[in-house]
Amino acid sequence: MDLANFLIQLLNSVQYGFLLFMLAAGLTLIFGIMGVVNLAHGSFYMLGAYLAFGLTSWLSSFAGSLLIGALLAFAFGWLLEKALFRFFYLRDHLDQVLLTFGMIYLFEELRSIVWGNDVHGVPIPEWLNGSVALTDTLSYPHYRLFVSGVCLMLALALWALIHRTRLGMQIRAGSFNRTMAQALGVDIDRLYAIVFALG
Repeated sequence: MDLANFLIQLLNSVQYGFLLFMLAAGLTLIFGIMGVVNLAHGSFYMLGAYLAFGLTSWLSSFAGSLLIGALLAFAFGWLLEKALFRFFYLRDHLDQVLLTFGMIYLFEELRSIVWGNDVHGVPIPEWLNGSVALTDTLSYPHYRLFVSGVCLMLALALWALIHRTRLGMQIRAGSFNRTMAQALGVDIDRLYAIVFALG
């Protein structure tokens, strides 16, 4: 394998790793901090993908779809936490497993009803449609570099939020001792809603 092919495989691996990190970061926030076993996390990820597809088709704007999709996903997580998950924090993990397992089937059926069972894709915008030349015959798409860059920026933003902000300090305190953080004046219900929506 020559150097250019190795570089392409390396860049593909890094991009895939970033995407897996984003999925794992949400799981870590929800389970690691809140102690909720969320088997439906992959369904939330799927919902985000289909929201991106639907919004891009409706708005014909890639950047606008990203922004509105992120806001809708946050709002959906917030509402779901208020409506269902907040009643399961102090219950047994088996109850959480049953709730989220049922949500997998619900989300899958809703996806099938709303978007159908065909394979869909989001068209790449013109400004990301090019590629970077690695050799005379091999190149790497701008879109994949963009996805890696967005994942890296989100990872750094998440680190900064957890380690450098007052909200992050409250999140860390709530994860270690929910009762003590609440006794010190932290609004645990609001904090957990934010964490779940971020996740």
